Amino acid sequence: MKKDTLIVGDVIENVKCESFKDPETSRIRVRPLDGQGLPHKIVIECSTKERKAYPVGTKFRTENVKVCKKTDGRLYLRAKNQMIYKL
Repeated sequence: MKKDTLIVGDVIENVKCESFKDPETSRIRVRPLDGQGLPHKIVIECSTKERKAYPVGTKFRTENVKVCKKTDGRLYLRAKNQMIYKL
């Protein structure tokens, strides 16, 4: 999968991701793993309960993610039904 340009509304199947502690907000967030053609810095919106249930650095997968855009113009990915699954 190569996604040079993310377009709002696009759906990307089976994304592998990991949790990390965002240095700007000190919150646990989720981002795509390298090697999938997705920007490593983009955030995946998903269940807070799932993010906090495992240690930072845990690997997950999503069924799919949808490309979305915040009101300030930042792109992000939203996991289907907000769910991520531990690998």
